[in-house]
Order: sequence, then structure tokens, then C-alpha cells
Amino acid sequence: MAWRPAPPPSSDEVAIAENHESWDAVAPVHAQGGGAEFYRIEQWLAGECKLGPWEIDELGDVAGKSLLHMQCHIGTDTLSWARRGARVTGLDFAQNALTEARRFAEILGIDDAHFVHSTVASAADTLAGEQFDILYTGRGALCWLPDLDEWASVCARLVKPGGLLYLEESTPFVNTLEPRETSEGAIFAPKYDLFHDGPISEIGEGSYADPNWEGERVTHCWEYRYDTVINALVNNGFEIESMVERDELFFDPWPDKFEPSRPNYWRLKEGEVRFPLSFTLKARRV
Repeated sequence: MAWRPAPPPSSDEVAIAENHESWDAVAPVHAQGGGAEFYRIEQWLAGECKLGPWEIDELGDVAGKSLLHMQCHIGTDTLSWARRGARVTGLDFAQNALTEARRFAEILGIDDAHFVHSTVASAADTLAGEQFDILYTGRGALCWLPDLDEWASVCARLVKPGGLLYLEESTPFVNTLEPRETSEGAIFAPKYDLFHDGPISEIGEGSYADPNWEGERVTHCWEYRYDTVINALVNNGFEIESMVERDELFFDPWPDKFEPSRPNYWRLKEGEVRFPLSFTLKARRV
């Protein structure tokens, strides 16, 4: 992928609209095109689970529980929870992604999976007061949200009292970095400012799932830190039960630096200095 700076948006609404166009464009690529290999669509349809083993361990038995997957994209993770017995609802703002998710549900014969078109900000209103045992989110989702306090407030309306919010995300630290060439080879150096308030606006060629895709898209992302995530949840009625950092990541940001660790996950190659790449967080609605 190649990225270059883009003009900043005139408002968060404009940024979200351009992000929507971007995700609508890549959804068919990820589900059926060049990105399907990254998502291991063939293996997944044949029975492979898309979830990390720690997700299954940390959430425990989900059979019979209602689960909302917010920012579900093409639904592979959502339907992996359905395979484990959860009654799933997926929500996303990209209609093309939901079309792919519904197609997968039909292929798999999962008749009771629901997929809902909505932004995160409107999710509670769109779902008309429905509440869930589990709200599942993450894997590159938080960076698309301009206001994490608003996100946590919406989550609080969607989770039953005593219910759980569970997310897996890339660490704020890894989000700041990029490899830079030096006389001693490529080393990691900070690129993005975690304390920057506005969006980081870029024009990208290709997709993380298919770097050779010829499309070009404008994206706007907002940096998050541990304190912005945790305080947003605590201030909106959640109690943090656990947070765990790991040396594996759910995508491959720098192929020269990473190697596969297991299906759907990568880690730094031998010889690289390890640092936390992803984390999971479990919070209970008080």
C-alpha cells in the first residue's frame, strides 16, 4: 500500500462520509476479490474459525447469548461467533459489507443472523432499545471513531446490565510507528502523534487485504490511547475486568518485518525487538 497526505475534512461528518465510501469500495474486494486470501475466506467457509483462541477463552461459552458485533465489516467474525452458538447481530455503516455478510450467512445456513445498517453514533437508536448480553468489537475499528466518549455512551445503551463489552485492538504504541531506512537497515520510528486531536487524513492505494488492488481511497482515522479508551468506558458505566497485551497482530502492516504466527495473525520476525502489538479488553456493564 502507498499512502500520501490528504486535505483535512471540513467536519467529522464529511470524514465519516468519505470513510463510508472507502469501506463500501473495499468490501467486495475483501469478500470475493484479491483480499479474500488475506481473510482466508475459502478456509473459513470450510470450517476454520476466525477468532483468536484467547477471545474464545476470555469470553467463555457464548451459546444461547445475544451478541452484537459493532463495525462488523463483511461478517466473518460475527458468523464465527454464531458457529459457537451465539445469537448474533452485526452492525456496519457500509451497505456493501453487509451485503457480503448476508451472503456468507446464507452460504453457511445461519438463518438467525441479523445484519443492520447504521453508523456507531446512531446504533442505539437504529436498534430501537434492544440490548445484548455481549457487545463485541475491534480489530481495527476504534480508529474510525472521532469520539470515544460517544462510542462508550452508545455501547452502554446497547449492553444489558451485567453484560460484557469485549474488544481486541492494535496497541496505541504500534499505531504510532513505521519502519524507516537507516544505514543499519530498517528500524521502527514514531510517525503519528497519539495526542493529535483531529483526524489523520490520507489517500491510499490498495487495501491492507489486497495491496495490489488498483483502487484509490480517502481515509480519516483518529488516534486512541489506553486512557481515552478506558476512561470512556469507566465514565459510561463499565467496570474493566481485564486487559491483556500480546505479541501477535490481526493484520500484517509491514511484510518485511512480520511473519505469520497462526491463521489470521502475524508477529514480528525473529531478530526484531518485540513490543506489544495487540490487546484485548473485557468490561462489564454495571
